Amino acid sequence: MLVHVIDMGLGNISSVCRMLERAGIEPSVIRTRAELTDEHPVVLPGVGHFTHASQFLDASGLREPLGDLMRASHPMLGICLGAQLFCRESEEGPGVGLGWVASTVRRFPAEQVGGGQLRVPHMGWRRFAPPDGTMPFGVPPGRMYYAHSYYIDPGPAPGHVVCTSTFGGYEFASVVRSGNAFGLQFHPEKSHHFGCALVTAWSRWASAVREGAADAVP
Repeated sequence: MLVHVIDMGLGNISSVCRMLERAGIEPSVIRTRAELTDEHPVVLPGVGHFTHASQFLDASGLREPLGDLMRASHPMLGICLGAQLFCRESEEGPGVGLGWVASTVRRFPAEQVGGGQLRVPHMGWRRFAPPDGTMPFGVPPGRMYYAHSYYIDPGPAPGHVVCTSTFGGYEFASVVRSGNAFGLQFHPEKSHHFGCALVTAWSRWASAVREGAADAVP
């Protein structure tokens, strides 16, 4: 299966492409609206600044067609900053997100809940076991790797939050969803066989959706 991988010019996307290839997926890197089609699932990776990513969506002309694809239940996968772009705005800086999730991206405070210094960014492994029935592609329990200073606030958008995790006593959304667009706060490309298994399961489901063999929105 071929998937569009959107290159926002933020960070090195080669690790994402290598992960896709290990999962038997052919990555097609794109940067413009003219390159985006509705024939293939979309991956929106990102390591960088929210403001710069927001500016890229406008400059590339991709903001509107990505919204059209989301509303058409097109399979998409956002990773880290790519997931945060699903939200309306971010405390990281000015700029407008895609607005698919009615929440704000916030920065982890410098203190833990209950006192004590919190070491930001949040980096490391966390257990991952989404509740049964919350994700249409089977994901076995495992561990995923996080590296982020900002997080999706789960409070304002409970209907879009698939599962959460905690850091320093603060709850954050680890997976959000809008239609068939799933946003992952963790990095599957850095999560070894756990991340590869998730992406493999997602790709099989996405292929079935595109072929009409699976429900668009369960």
